[in-house]
Amino acid sequence: MPLYKDQFSESHDFPRREGPDKTLVIASTPRCGSHMLGHTLHQAGSFGFPLEYANPVNLKEWKRRIETESTERVIRELTQRRTSPNGVFGIKLHYTHINVLGGFDRVQSLFPDAHYVLLSRKGILKQAVSLAIARQTGVWIVGQEPKNDNPPQYRFEQIERCLREVILDNASWRYTLAANGCRYIEMDFDSVRKSLGTSVQTIADFVGVQLDDSQTQEEHVTSRQGSSLNDEWVAQFVRDFENSRRELISPDPGLKRRLLTKVRKMLSAG
Repeated sequence: MPLYKDQFSESHDFPRREGPDKTLVIASTPRCGSHMLGHTLHQAGSFGFPLEYANPVNLKEWKRRIETESTERVIRELTQRRTSPNGVFGIKLHYTHINVLGGFDRVQSLFPDAHYVLLSRKGILKQAVSLAIARQTGVWIVGQEPKNDNPPQYRFEQIERCLREVILDNASWRYTLAANGCRYIEMDFDSVRKSLGTSVQTIADFVGVQLDDSQTQEEHVTSRQGSSLNDEWVAQFVRDFENSRRELISPDPGLKRRLLTKVRKMLSAG
């Protein structure tokens, strides 16, 4: 994944402080609208700037800039720079970032008593298609340069893998947050997109943040990436799936064991 260079701009830093009083974690999966939500919350001015600081590519660059090999040191520096004046720090975490930070016990240690917003999409096939396209092009955010000049190619197997991955990561987030007794709410991408102001207020009420009317704007601060190509691929996938005669969900107990093992490793890593 290419660097999201704007993330590192000092213009996004708040006045330096020792650390946050509260942490908001956007618990997400790729292409679920978390970039839009993070920028909307940043625009409100009371939730820090929730970005993918734990993405391996971004984390490596933060380590280079801060001149450290310590993930903990990076997080501590970020909480001092990116905590908004009301004491709230925000971060976006995909489920795969849990391992990057050293397991969920470590996440809880780095962000004690955090508030989690589990963001997902009802149109999960559209999300899988969007993920497949982003992986081919390298364009995850409007404005990024594609990694090559080749147009994306429809690949049934890739979309199917993305679909299963997103479904598993959503389920893993729900399991992890529930099993650890975390405070969390669930929000849907389409609802957030259609009513930004109400969504920001819902999160503010959940975290315990006071907002005025100027902080709950309805104007989008990011651009939509989807195109007719996404819709074409969704329709093609449905046709191909109908013709493939595949099993819906495998009853194989071995698969169930492997999925449980993956979740347990996420919880106990580090």
